Amino acid sequence: MTDKQTIVDGMSALTDDEVRAVVAAVTTGRPALAALHAAALEIRMVPDPVGPPSSPIPPSPIPPTPQVPEPPTIIDAHVVPDPAGGTGVGAAPGVADVTGYTETGVPTFDAVREKIESRSGTADGAAELDAASGAGAALEEQYAAREKAAHERLAEIRRSLRGD
Repeated sequence: MTDKQTIVDGMSALTDDEVRAVVAAVTTGRPALAALHAAALEIRMVPDPVGPPSSPIPPSPIPPTPQVPEPPTIIDAHVVPDPAGGTGVGAAPGVADVTGYTETGVPTFDAVREKIESRSGTADGAAELDAASGAGAALEEQYAAREKAAHERLAEIRRSLRGD
């Protein structure tokens, strides 16, 4: 294999048309360089003002233009009203539907409900994660021990009041 610099030096001495022809020839049959090949073939040959005119490379074949199908026959029709009382045409969403607030700045019921459900879900998930962790299990055991001690103390107070 030759040195890249040797190739660069050799190509630098070529005319533009010769470089284009070399690029077109080198990229033929290389799918990864298809865009470069197409670009080389699309460049039109311009006579070199210094040297003799070079022979043009024929451009790549242009794929045939796809045929556009004929439009379907138009059938006269009329709009039938929606039995539910609508117009039958989809209405654009209003400000409240998009932002969750009315035009006067009051939150809609749906927006408030979604916010509450979102926060509730986040809290439930955080509680589950805390309970699954080692620190959460230790806190759960500590809470159970305090509850047991509280029940025992309450039972002791009740016994003392009864006079047992």
